Amino acid sequence: MSSNLFDVTGKVVFITGGAGGIGAAMAAGFSAAGAIVYAADRAQDAIKATAVKLDGEGTPVIPVELDVTDADTASRVFDDVIAERGRIDVLVNNAGIKSDQSAILGDLDRWHRTQKINSESVLILSRLVIAKSMRVHGGRIINTGSSVSSRAAVFNYQAGGADYCFSKSIVHALTQLLAYEGAPLGVLVNAIAPGIVDTPMHGRPSEETAARHASRIPVGRVGQPHDFVGPALFLASEGARYISGQILHVNGGMVMEP
Repeated sequence: MSSNLFDVTGKVVFITGGAGGIGAAMAAGFSAAGAIVYAADRAQDAIKATAVKLDGEGTPVIPVELDVTDADTASRVFDDVIAERGRIDVLVNNAGIKSDQSAILGDLDRWHRTQKINSESVLILSRLVIAKSMRVHGGRIINTGSSVSSRAAVFNYQAGGADYCFSKSIVHALTQLLAYEGAPLGVLVNAIAPGIVDTPMHGRPSEETAARHASRIPVGRVGQPHDFVGPALFLASEGARYISGQILHVNGGMVMEP
């Protein structure tokens, strides 16, 4: 077996939602592993600060300002990356927002915004990267889903509003649809589905998140952003060359059924 099976050195990796939380951890992880990392976020100052913070930890992380719902800008950004590097090997669709809207009584404008950012952006960016690079070169797409919110109302009390739950269910379904259509092109598409994770998205102190959820998680703690680096590196590597259309649940055993 090749010693390079899990090597991602030199791979061109584009990560959305890269300014903080899981996205910043993935940017750091791919950088440390020798990849060429573009980290994108709509918050220009925040993504630049993250790139500066990670400087010297591995390969340079290149900050990109991007609203993932803006297809025209995303198209230009991908063109620029491909002009510089020749291709995009890995797209990590990680950008997302938390919301709290009810299915029956929630505000429809906020509902639609959640779907646009969390779900539609996955389709927009995946279509673009396949058309511009992966149709010729192949590649990997890794989406961020959700272990608990993909179960919709069952876990609604701890995973966000109905709109958020619905959006992540779409991400899981879209992952498999893209995997089916991408396979003949050499494009492998999978999702990482986090459970309860201590990130700024929760908007509460770490101690409160742990107090609410740790006792219900078999491994005895809530997730941390760095817990998702290994799964992402694996899915981007040759070690995962025969894996596509899968939802990899990373939740400390909180949700055990597939």
